[in-house]
Amino acid sequence: MKLRMCRSAVALAVAGAITATLAATGPGSAVAAVSPDLRVGSFNISGVSFDSSVSGEEQVWKVRRPKVVSQVLGQKLDVLGVQEANVSAIYQDRLTYGETQYADLLGALKAKGGTYALTNTSSYNCVNPRSTYKCVYQDRGAAGSDRILYNTSTTDLVRQGGVTYAARTPGRPERFLAWAVLRQKSTGKQYLFANTHLDPYDVNVRQRQWDELISNVNRLKGGLPVVAVGDFNTSKFSVYAGTYLPRMRSNGYGDVLNQQARQAKVTQPRAEALRRGWVNSFGNFNRDVTQWGYAADRTKVGNNIDWVFASNNIRVKAWETVVDVDPTTLRLRGVIPSDHALVRSTLVLP
Repeated sequence: MKLRMCRSAVALAVAGAITATLAATGPGSAVAAVSPDLRVGSFNISGVSFDSSVSGEEQVWKVRRPKVVSQVLGQKLDVLGVQEANVSAIYQDRLTYGETQYADLLGALKAKGGTYALTNTSSYNCVNPRSTYKCVYQDRGAAGSDRILYNTSTTDLVRQGGVTYAARTPGRPERFLAWAVLRQKSTGKQYLFANTHLDPYDVNVRQRQWDELISNVNRLKGGLPVVAVGDFNTSKFSVYAGTYLPRMRSNGYGDVLNQQARQAKVTQPRAEALRRGWVNSFGNFNRDVTQWGYAADRTKVGNNIDWVFASNNIRVKAWETVVDVDPTTLRLRGVIPSDHALVRSTLVLP
């Protein structure tokens, strides 16, 4: 009789716990975020400074911004690295939600219900973080137009910073590595997230910056898993891809697609599922996707210059090149958000 009563009590307790859990995992509940999946992205959003020279299918930032926001929110990203999110306050008349493009993007995400935050809100590494006028240097962790946004519903910020690359093309802007140590709330696991935009002007400078990226990631990671994203201005058909793709892998964080230099097809896939993997990440505001993808042979992987690298022991569940394309005409629908596509990968931390 006592045994039967104990079993009944246990059954009631379990039922109560299940009921409470189900009740707590309704829409908007933090308890609902129990998945180990980590959804990461990289998005070159095309700087607001280009508004004055738009032509053809390209639109100004205010017109493109809603599509950028809808794609980011639609992918339910936990963390996103953005490039070309302009840091200057001189374009405020082209913005709505903030004095810089990165603040404007954050405000637009929040206006649509997003729960995102920036890892760093300083524009410059100066005592006055909003201006370079008579700048007195102070390391504020600013990383130029390379910014990291994280979903506060699923992610905690542990620490963050920025690195200015020593290699630089004379007369061109500095280039940066933005980084953050983040904690996944559902598992409690921490990881290093890095975001960059390598120099597009000089191939030798670009390679030296890539060397600096590897050196700094190795310095910062400690024993943590690594996710490194960005616009590397490098396709797998670039001459030096044969050096740097293996080098990333040998340093412990290979391409999530496991692409090999100068090979259109992936013979040993790392990502368990691909969605529109045949589409290139750079479309240059061309509405016809057949002009920048492998539409005729979708077993090939697009010639991306936007990359996601992750520790070799991280499980890669999925990759998606995020484009709003009509499946019949293979033409982009609506406003084209950027000359680059958002790329997204779903990972599971070890």
